[in-house]
Amino acid sequence: MTHVYSSGERCPARIDLSDSQIQWLRRRTYATHQVRRHHECRLEFRHDGPHGDLGQQSGEIDWWVRWTFTSSAVEQAGACAAVCDKPGEPESDDITCLLFEGHPGRHSFDLDQS
Repeated sequence: MTHVYSSGERCPARIDLSDSQIQWLRRRTYATHQVRRHHECRLEFRHDGPHGDLGQQSGEIDWWVRWTFTSSAVEQAGACAAVCDKPGEPESDDITCLLFEGHPGRHSFDLDQS
C-alpha cells in the first residue's frame, strides 16, 4: 500500500517517550493532561526542523516533546498566537492555532480542515 500525502496533512513521524521523560512530565506543577508514552508529530508534513507534539500543559506553560532521528527533548514553548479569521463570523467562534510559537508550516486550524 502506498501512502500519498498532500499539502496540509500532518507529519507521520512518531516517538515513544522514555520512562524518565514520562516521569518528568507527570511531576509538572498544575499538570492538566494525562501523560502519554506515544506521540505523533502535530506539524505539517515535510516541515523543517524537529518534530513536535504537546507533552503537557501546566498553568500557562506548554511543554512540547521535540525530536529528530537521533535525539529527543521536552522543551517549554509559548503558544502560537495565530487565530483563524473567518469573515462574517463572531469573534467568540475564532479558532486559535494549537501549535507552538514559531512553528514551521501551516497552523493547526488549516491542517484540521484538510
